[in-house]
Amino acid sequence: MNKLLKPILTLAVLLSILSAPAVTQAVSGTSSAQELITSLEAQIAKLRTQIIEMNVQIESLRQVRGEIKETVKEIKGTIKIIRNLRMGMSGDDIKSLQELLATDSDVYPEKLITGYFGKMTERAIKKLQRKLCLEEVGSVGPKTMARINELLEEGAGSSGKIPPGLLTAPGIQKKLCGTSTPDTTAPVISDITATSTTATTTQIQWLTDEKANSKVWYGISTPVDTTTSTAMISSSDNVLNHSITLSDLTASTTYYYVIASTDKSDNTATATEKSFTTLEQ
Repeated sequence: MNKLLKPILTLAVLLSILSAPAVTQAVSGTSSAQELITSLEAQIAKLRTQIIEMNVQIESLRQVRGEIKETVKEIKGTIKIIRNLRMGMSGDDIKSLQELLATDSDVYPEKLITGYFGKMTERAIKKLQRKLCLEEVGSVGPKTMARINELLEEGAGSSGKIPPGLLTAPGIQKKLCGTSTPDTTAPVISDITATSTTATTTQIQWLTDEKANSKVWYGISTPVDTTTSTAMISSSDNVLNHSITLSDLTASTTYYYVIASTDKSDNTATATEKSFTTLEQ
């Protein structure tokens, strides 16, 4: 029996006990035993109906809870504007909005990430709306929200981070109205790290502001020469969040590496050399 139903049945029993004197009086008075039985059966039937209705409500709540959990899973790790934003408001979503605006100096030259929607943010929104061919109202309504979320999905994906230069990235530029120039700009690489390093392995991770492939050259000599037979691992997947695993490394050794990413238009960005040291065996 469902835990929520036990208190109801307990209450019903208590009510029956408390009403016992009245029942006795009714039997000794004008009410017959048959009328008493009929009355009790009616009350029991009513309780059963209430229990069925509560079971339906409980099941409905379970379904809603399940839907909420699924929704949380979907949005976890993503950046998305989910409410209308206007002058005087504050919050983390406004910080995300300001971070997006700040990726284009023409749109938001002040680049202040305050979480408060003031005059500077209003001006920046108007400039972005002009680039998106939307009415320049200076606030984020349904139409502007939809376009901004489209840009965030394309430029940030599920990384939870807004890449530098997102609004000026070639892939994003193509989504702006009146833009038909060819893509001649290489991806912008950021957040390069060597992580989860052991005695024999490590993971090289980085972000790009547009989808691109992944390459890592590595060795124990510096500088790393990417034009020779230096060891190289690559992935042809065009992604924003890059991760390449290096294995069969030597313990207690310093390795030097260079990463590169090429977008769909064959524009290549190569980062400066970095290093990591494997752990002791």
